[in-house]
Amino acid sequence: MTRALVISSALLVTAGCFVPRDTAVNDQNACTRCHGDSRRDADSTAKAAPPFDVNGNTGTEYPGVGAHQRHLLASDSHGAIACTECHHVPATAMEEGHNVGKTTFAFGPIATGDGGITPGYDFDTRRCATACHGTQSGAWTDARSSLEACGSCHGLPPPAPHPQATQCSVCHADVVKVDGGFVAPLLHVDGKAEVSPATCSSCHGHDDGGAPPRALDGTTDHTSMGVGAHALHLSGGANTRPVDCTTCHEVPSQVVTPKHPNGGRAEVATAVKWNTTTATCTNNCHQLASPQWTDQPDGGLTCSSCHGAPPPAPHPQATNCSLCHANTTGTLGRTIVDRTKHVNGTVESFVPTTCDGCHGSSANFAPPRDTNGNTSTTFLGVGAHQAHVVGRGLARQVLCTECHVVPAQVLTSSHPNGVTEVVFSGVAKANLAQPSYAMGTCSNTACHDISNYTTAPGGGTATTPRWNLVDGSQSTCTSCHGMPPPPPHQARSDCETCHLNVTAQRTFVRPELHVNGHVDFF
Repeated sequence: MTRALVISSALLVTAGCFVPRDTAVNDQNACTRCHGDSRRDADSTAKAAPPFDVNGNTGTEYPGVGAHQRHLLASDSHGAIACTECHHVPATAMEEGHNVGKTTFAFGPIATGDGGITPGYDFDTRRCATACHGTQSGAWTDARSSLEACGSCHGLPPPAPHPQATQCSVCHADVVKVDGGFVAPLLHVDGKAEVSPATCSSCHGHDDGGAPPRALDGTTDHTSMGVGAHALHLSGGANTRPVDCTTCHEVPSQVVTPKHPNGGRAEVATAVKWNTTTATCTNNCHQLASPQWTDQPDGGLTCSSCHGAPPPAPHPQATNCSLCHANTTGTLGRTIVDRTKHVNGTVESFVPTTCDGCHGSSANFAPPRDTNGNTSTTFLGVGAHQAHVVGRGLARQVLCTECHVVPAQVLTSSHPNGVTEVVFSGVAKANLAQPSYAMGTCSNTACHDISNYTTAPGGGTATTPRWNLVDGSQSTCTSCHGMPPPPPHQARSDCETCHLNVTAQRTFVRPELHVNGHVDFF
């Protein structure tokens, strides 16, 4: 035998190539020809797991063997872990990327988890970082006892925001026994936190509603931040309706969510504008400033605690609240006669007038007369309103709703608010136009710029018209488009040939079809 052949044979032995293996060639036992044991009573994937490894080793001190069987077989602390949680299982032994001379990893959903851990295996320390074990596992080749003790993978309890309770069975009764053993090992290390408390009041409150008093620490005194004015809000007191928990908190649909429980810190809705330092909030309920959360139980609130009496302009400066709020307030508006309509998120009012009580006239509700009484078109509150809403033979009449949100009633949460709000809709936004209004100028509307129709230059001379310039200079045939528009439009001046709604005298047969969101031609 030559020296080269001896060396080659030794290398093959070292690599495990001469280790006796199953000789069956059927697909079921193909994997076990190199590792695992085909004699196991298991499926073909489980049979393929070491011991034996590719070198024939069976001792757990060998990395090729290690804790394979402790993972694949269910125990009294966890269910069976599938091979695919750590490895890609090839369809055939000759699949590309398999038999490359090193162990490769492809972590599955349990190992990946949602805890912000990037799973991986360190070949030097023989430890892995996964959602199963946390940022650092026991060594792959360690003894069983050092790997499976409670506290190896997570704290007892885990650090905040996890509740700092040591009786795990209170929240994990489906998994953990009172004495610390496991009720259902299959529900442990399965990629989910199994939580099963009875009701909200298991942790706080004294009834099914779960609202304090009783805080998380058992306190019931209103001077405790965890108690405070909860009871006053839930009952409503003499002047306000009861406040639902969801007004201030995001009430979870189940006990464990990404935000709840979080270690005792109450999640307060952003709109509440809660100040932890001062223990006060500023919002639609307490617009000026709320009393301190832990202050006297009755709140000590008066009519002017939350809003002026009356509120400042643009609110009408009338002191007899009952003129507009008769369904809420009593005589002179200084008492609450229906607490369900007070601090309910709605301005309860009764204004027996139409829109022209503040602006416009009996002819139509659009200015002139704006809310300040102005009638000249040079005022932004007046401007070109009538040029839009009254037909003049040049174009269709424009509805108020195309530039404004028209309220269903005079008093809503946003009207009147002292601000002219322009919200475009309809024709102004035709053909994907993105109109805007700022400082008395309309821009990029489909009404005044045909380039929004054609995606080509329209050639108009006043495509961004000044709202309060009403002298006719912005309402000519060439204001919104050229005559004719530039190429690719044909260079012809006989508009009526293609646009049958136009006459040779440059008038319109049917004005309602002009500036209607469509290019009408034949």
